[in-house]
Amino acid sequence: MARDSINAVKRGFETLKIKVGKDADKDIERMKAIREAVGYDVKLRIDANQGWKAKEAVRSLRRMEEEGLDIEFVEQPVPAHDIDGLKFMTDNVSIPVLADEFVFSPADALTILQRRVADFVNIKLMKTGGLHNALKICSIAEIYGVECMIGCMLEAKVSVNAAVHLAAAKSIITKIDLDGSVLCSEDPVIGGAVFDEYKITLNNDPGLGVRGIDKIRYLEKI
Repeated sequence: MARDSINAVKRGFETLKIKVGKDADKDIERMKAIREAVGYDVKLRIDANQGWKAKEAVRSLRRMEEEGLDIEFVEQPVPAHDIDGLKFMTDNVSIPVLADEFVFSPADALTILQRRVADFVNIKLMKTGGLHNALKICSIAEIYGVECMIGCMLEAKVSVNAAVHLAAAKSIITKIDLDGSVLCSEDPVIGGAVFDEYKITLNNDPGLGVRGIDKIRYLEKI
């Protein structure tokens, strides 16, 4: 992982997200190796994908703090249903906590922010059902003065384009994690945002900037 991290930094990436949550000791060793390899000018985020229990998360994150790993934030460290556990760890660690899998709707975001369960929330259009609810979440976050991140799942370029436009339009969105389309083996979309390594560039075309879909292929179940 340290080698992959060095390669990413050489390609221009200034922020890296590392998956953790299965083995605390190995997580610490990996993070130490990555931090040593890339230095402190690179931001490191971690994502436990609901892999920890609350007390386990607190222990692991405190160890990372003691090691001076300078973690930007931790994403969804505990199971989505454990809202009390998420608040417990948010209250007991200094590393900022991002709520992801818990936040599907504006009502979910309101619960998180009213109770101060997490430090900020992750918006994904595939979770919220589209731009309408995503804009509502942004409005709620603006009321509470809480920043948002915009993320995605393994999505094609059209939906990620919509997320890019939302991020460009809303200043409350201060962090992005929009790599879904670049993980796809093919890109049949004509137009739209240009994804070039760490840079995403919007065009001046109307709407999402997508002009068409080329080479659509249908998969037949054999």
